[in-house]
Amino acid sequence: MSIFSVLKQIERNLELFTRAEKSVANYVLSSPAQVMEMTTKELAAASHSSEAAVMRFCKRIGIQSFKVMKLELAKELHTKGEGIPEAVDSPFQLEDDPKLIIQKVMFNTIQALQNTEKMLSVKSISKAIDYLDQAERVFAYGVGGSSVVVRDFTQKLLRINVNAFRSDDSHLQMTMTANATQKDVVFVVSTSGKTKEVVDLLSIAKKRGVTCILLTQNGSSPARRLADLVLTMSEEEHNLRIGTMTARIAQMAVIDALFIGLCSKRGQEVFERIVDTHEVVQHLKK
Repeated sequence: MSIFSVLKQIERNLELFTRAEKSVANYVLSSPAQVMEMTTKELAAASHSSEAAVMRFCKRIGIQSFKVMKLELAKELHTKGEGIPEAVDSPFQLEDDPKLIIQKVMFNTIQALQNTEKMLSVKSISKAIDYLDQAERVFAYGVGGSSVVVRDFTQKLLRINVNAFRSDDSHLQMTMTANATQKDVVFVVSTSGKTKEVVDLLSIAKKRGVTCILLTQNGSSPARRLADLVLTMSEEEHNLRIGTMTARIAQMAVIDALFIGLCSKRGQEVFERIVDTHEVVQHLKK
């Protein structure tokens, strides 16, 4: 059963909406059943906004049209109270037992993946694959939890003979970026898009005319404004992030999609490289 929640996405993104979009959001939250029977024009009038604001509102929560939003809303209201116990669909508590912890982790992870699938633009993924395919070198960077994702991506790229570079040392990463050219790509992972090191790195890359790809959560940020191409994941763990768990899982899924897409684009030779690199390290295993 799908656990993508229109209403939860609206609640999570309330701070990101413009005034007109927020009027639409509040109306949908207060009268979801009525909204399912409305046209775009009727919702705009009822929420004292505009049809353009309704469309922007839908895209802000990862839905490409008002018609699709009504379908998702109908599914959510129809299945409300079924399948997912309230105890599972709730924040982590100190008194949670191991079984409930497992259920909550799995539920949150699946929901984050489904929300990100709705939010992620296929056009942007395709464009990112093209940029990576054409790049002479790829400089990947992430801070904190995002560095784990970047390390995995770099390893994947090296397996298919992409000239990929990364460093946990921000000074060294800045140095590499300062030597980048317009033939290279800077790939940055940042959950918030507000980390100073990330913003500084993207600023350097922009001055040098280097193509910048950013993987970040939904919402405005300094990094988003600097990037040439943004891959948007849903915003999860809104209040307290315990190790940015679901954000990391969603980021890894996007990275895997990019990697498989790049492999497919490069053809059979790439898969032969994967086999070769796999066989090379087998003698290290007992």
